[in-house]
Amino acid sequence: MARPHLALLALALVLALGSGCMRARGTPDEPVVTALEIRGAKALAPDTIRKRLATQASGRYAWDQAIRLDPDALSVDRRRVEALYHANGYYDAEVKDVRLVPDGKGRVKVVIEVDEGAPVRVTALDVTGLDDTPDARARLGKLPLSVGDVFTVGGYDAVKAQILRTLRNSGWANAEVTQEAHVYPPEHGAEVRYAVKPGQRFKFGPIFVAGTAAIPRDRIRDQALDAVKPGDWYSDEALAKAQTRVFDLGVFGGVRVTRGTPDVQRGVIPVVVAVREAPFRTIRAGPGVGVEANTRWDVHGTAGWTNRNFYGDLRRLQLDLRVGYAWIFRANAKQGPVGLATTEFSQPGAVSRHIDAAVRLELERGLEQGYDFYSERLRFSFPLRIQRRWTLVPSYNLEVYQLFNVAENPTPSVPGQTGPQLQNCQGTVCLLSYLEQRVGWDGRNDPINTRKGVFVLTSFQEGFRLGRYGYRYLRVVPEGRFFVPLSEGVVLAARARVGALIPLTQSGAPPIVARFMAGGPQSMRGYYTNRLSPMMLLNGDWIPVGGNGLADGSLELRFDISGPIGGAVFLDAGNVSKPTGVPSEWRTVLDPTLLQWATGFGVRYRTPFGPVRLDVGVQVPVDWAPGVSFPHRFPTVPSVENAGEPIKDSTGAVIGTVPLEHREPWIAIHLSLGEAF
Repeated sequence: MARPHLALLALALVLALGSGCMRARGTPDEPVVTALEIRGAKALAPDTIRKRLATQASGRYAWDQAIRLDPDALSVDRRRVEALYHANGYYDAEVKDVRLVPDGKGRVKVVIEVDEGAPVRVTALDVTGLDDTPDARARLGKLPLSVGDVFTVGGYDAVKAQILRTLRNSGWANAEVTQEAHVYPPEHGAEVRYAVKPGQRFKFGPIFVAGTAAIPRDRIRDQALDAVKPGDWYSDEALAKAQTRVFDLGVFGGVRVTRGTPDVQRGVIPVVVAVREAPFRTIRAGPGVGVEANTRWDVHGTAGWTNRNFYGDLRRLQLDLRVGYAWIFRANAKQGPVGLATTEFSQPGAVSRHIDAAVRLELERGLEQGYDFYSERLRFSFPLRIQRRWTLVPSYNLEVYQLFNVAENPTPSVPGQTGPQLQNCQGTVCLLSYLEQRVGWDGRNDPINTRKGVFVLTSFQEGFRLGRYGYRYLRVVPEGRFFVPLSEGVVLAARARVGALIPLTQSGAPPIVARFMAGGPQSMRGYYTNRLSPMMLLNGDWIPVGGNGLADGSLELRFDISGPIGGAVFLDAGNVSKPTGVPSEWRTVLDPTLLQWATGFGVRYRTPFGPVRLDVGVQVPVDWAPGVSFPHRFPTVPSVENAGEPIKDSTGAVIGTVPLEHREPWIAIHLSLGEAF
């Protein structure tokens, strides 16, 4: 079992190695800059000003570079500050003073004092030339700059860009916009004018494809036709969408969709799709290590082979193999080989131009805390390509699990007994047969290093029996993720998920392979993986058995620390209901008073494959009464399913009873790749 003092020792070691005050010293002529303060800044954030300057403060951490003062650069920075204010509408702004404040031997703080003055505001804004473009004028919307606003160079240029973009997305492919501004600093006013020359309006003409050898031109043209249709009004935006759709075919190293030479007489512009085919076959291999504090370790090797044009027509065949060895450190430690072999074949446009077909087969040998297993999983799916951000995948799934080394309390008089993990299984075989529909929308700016946007996904499953095997149920899991940038280096992220497993005219709890569990680096971080769950004491070890309902969520503040290193503070919540055949049992997780909470912090190191993440989660105490021992101030697991049952030794003699409650370690440390969500 994980011990809190070991976790604290590891945490202290990380903090000692990874942080600390930088104490480098310079010389009297070139002191080290310990801080750069901007005083008097209100209209512009001090961080915005600092990032534009050559003079920078040294980092706060041991690995950061010590930056020495450059007097010449500091002199130029004075003019940079004033120029930045002028560009943002403050033409009276000036730097009143630049001071060097001693901060120890060979160390100084740089203080820049700013007097912003009054801003220049827009007193007049005229746009001429849009009378002949009513469609564009109707789509133009609110301009980034209007009368009464502070006149900024960014807003001034953004108006031109918006007018030009609207025209070129409405058919006026050769539109021109000229801009003119008269700024009167003494009067703090500015007059702005934009003159539009729309030119001739064009429609899309024929689509030409160049650069392909093995991929049929018609296949590429059909993909582009989803965004660009001959006869529609010309649009730069449609060209960009066509380029994305062609690239999403996954077989090109480069794609460029551009307009051809306009045909003035016919009023059309042809579309040119230029592609560069990438190698269709790839091989990959490498080692891997999985570490979850002192609960589970595994080492493995992976290998894969992909053919993106298997026998032509963009058929895709992918083979993956992961083989390794795992150790689980519990009261009854266990270890053994683990592996996963996957084969996936997909055919684009198998049903129609927008409906693909795919089949996936998985063979796995795995270790869980309560059992070992072999599994065979088969999925037939028909992904619908509606729009790039949408996911709509109906599928049929068949999963077969053969469980062995199942944890149970020994009863010599009943040698053929089966443990609770085998409820609603036939012998040691658990089967799930179900239809699934996954519907989602991804509005994130980047799925790996997300800074803003929304992601929502809902999974629906309808389970049914195959003869004597299987379980009839409905399973619904909606999830939402939200990301809001608070500043250039700070993001507020939130996630919420609810799961409902509803038995349909079934007696007994669902098979353990269908139930919900929580806890871990992608869930409630106050617990280790799957340890926030109803549990049973079996053969001297606490085994998570899952439940019918799940509720978990997170609120996380992510921020930059230094270079590729970032940090986060978070608040997690979660709960899992009891396993039962009662259809309404899942609703108990909707009671907010039953949620368990954890708070903590983490460190991230950003890589092209996603951040390497170290999180430390601490459960929030629930019992503050005097006299309560420290470990008992923290919450218990949601339920103990065999509470009160006798505990017997190998001879059948009763040596105790199962406790009514159980607590997991109140602190958990997680090391993983990728953000929590």
